[in-house]
Amino acid sequence: MPFDVPRIAVFGSSPISVPVFDALRARYHVIVAVVSEEPRIRRGKVLPNPVQEWAQSHSIPTLNGAEVPAEVLTAGLVTEAIDILFLLSYGRLLPQILLDAPRIASINLHPSPLPLYRGAAPIERQIMDGCTQSAVSIIRMNGLLDRGELLAQEPFVIAASDYRADVEASVIRVGTPLALHVFDQLLQSSTIPLQQTGAGSYARKLNSDDELIDWSGPVQQAYNLVRALAPEPGACTCHGTERVKILRAIPLSADTGLPADAPAGTVAQFSRKRAAVRCGDGWLELLELQFPGKTPMLTTDLLNGRRLVPGIVLRRNPTP
Repeated sequence: MPFDVPRIAVFGSSPISVPVFDALRARYHVIVAVVSEEPRIRRGKVLPNPVQEWAQSHSIPTLNGAEVPAEVLTAGLVTEAIDILFLLSYGRLLPQILLDAPRIASINLHPSPLPLYRGAAPIERQIMDGCTQSAVSIIRMNGLLDRGELLAQEPFVIAASDYRADVEASVIRVGTPLALHVFDQLLQSSTIPLQQTGAGSYARKLNSDDELIDWSGPVQQAYNLVRALAPEPGACTCHGTERVKILRAIPLSADTGLPADAPAGTVAQFSRKRAAVRCGDGWLELLELQFPGKTPMLTTDLLNGRRLVPGIVLRRNPTP
C-alpha cells in the first residue's frame, strides 16, 4: 500500500544534513528531528545545533539522542507512527531496537562509495588520501557500522583543488535528489537492495595528531591535509610553542627557483610577498594562516606585519 504523506524522523547533527532534510520536509512530513551533540555553552548560553536551528525554524520538535535513552526514542517513533527514519551525519550508531521502530525502513545517506570509507570521517579521509572519485551511498541500516544493504549509489568527482566544503557541497548536490528518489521507491515498495561487495575500509574519527603536518612527507600529502581539515579543526604546524593553522595553501611547481636542499619545514619568501614551506619533495605555498587567538590572515599581511618570518622552520611538534 503506497504512503501518500509519509511520516519521517530525521537524525543528524552537522550543517551538511540541513539542505537534504529541508528537501525532505518540502516534499514529505517531517515529524521529529534528532541530534546527537552534547550541549555547547558559550558565554553562559547554550548554542543550538544547526539541525536543531533548522527544525525550530520550521516548528519541528527536536530531541537529543545524547541525552534521551534509545528506548525512549524508540517509543516516541512508534507513538508517532514514523514510516521512515533517515540518518545523515549523526555521529552515533543506532541500536537495532530503534532501527526497527519505523514502519517502512531506517536508512542512512553516507558520503563515500561504500564499502569504502565506512566510519566517522569519510569526507576528510578521502581528501587526505587524495581520492578523485567518490559517491553518495544510501543504505538500509542494520545495526552494523555502514554495512547495510545498498539502496542507491551515485558517483561524483573530487577535484584536485576541492576543499572539504566543496566536497560537502557535492554530497548535497548529488545526495538530495538521490534521497528523494530512494524515498519514492520505498513508498512504492520498488527498491532492489544490493549487498555491499568488495573489501571495505574504515574512516576512523579524527584526533589532534591527525591535524599535524609532517613537512618531511610529500607536498601533496600536506596539501591534502590542508584541504581536508579547513577551516575547522584545521591542519596545524608548530612555530616554537605556538600551534598555527594552515587554512589555505597550494603546491608549487618545480621551477619556482626555491632551493631544493632546504630543510623540511623551512619557510621561504619569493615573488615579493609570497611565502612557501619546504616539504620532502617540493614547496607548498602558504595562502592563509591562523595564529593562536588571532583571526585568519592572508600570507601577504603576515609578511608585512612580520608575524611570518622567512627562514623560520615549522615543525610537527612544539619546541621551546
